[in-house]
Amino acid sequence: MPADTHTYFLLRWEVLDGYCAIFNFADGMKQTFKPATGVRMGDAYPQGARFKMAKEERGLKIADVIPNAVGYFMVSAKMKELLEKHSGAEIEFLRFTLLNHRGKVASEDCYIANVIGTRDCVDMEKSDGDRNALMPHRFMYVRRLILTEDKVDPQARLFRTTTVPQVMIIRDDLKEILEKEGITGPTFYPMGSNVAFTP
Repeated sequence: MPADTHTYFLLRWEVLDGYCAIFNFADGMKQTFKPATGVRMGDAYPQGARFKMAKEERGLKIADVIPNAVGYFMVSAKMKELLEKHSGAEIEFLRFTLLNHRGKVASEDCYIANVIGTRDCVDMEKSDGDRNALMPHRFMYVRRLILTEDKVDPQARLFRTTTVPQVMIIRDDLKEILEKEGITGPTFYPMGSNVAFTP
């Protein structure tokens, strides 16, 4: 498919009925901003990190894209395998154990998918959001995001932007693969559609 025929989507997540969510960071985790903004963690990531299911959401099933309030792209082993095979992105996979509401191990095979780096390809004039007073090139709240087409890497299937690094941008062909594989958890918003969220 020619690059100029591709479309892009915002990849978000929401809690599904019967599924769990994560609302807090793992104990002892430092430099928590890094996996949310595409900065490599390396040795700073604690071995044996454990995240807990939020008590506010009683579901026990684990989605392939795990909804969370910490700003991370958290995925199952199935999703990790698909990203490794099809995304073409540089991703630092940070393994963690997920504990259930009683503190028992629900899965030892979950990952933060830290997509490395950001791309400066958002049209700030056409986009709509509340800018960060300290970093005016970033949005603190997003209403609409528009890409500058000629700044988008035609090879990129999954990436972050400098404007909202916490939000994954996914290309239509990768989205179709994930949907075909029955991936649970993600919500896809067409680029340029009206949204309302805090990254």
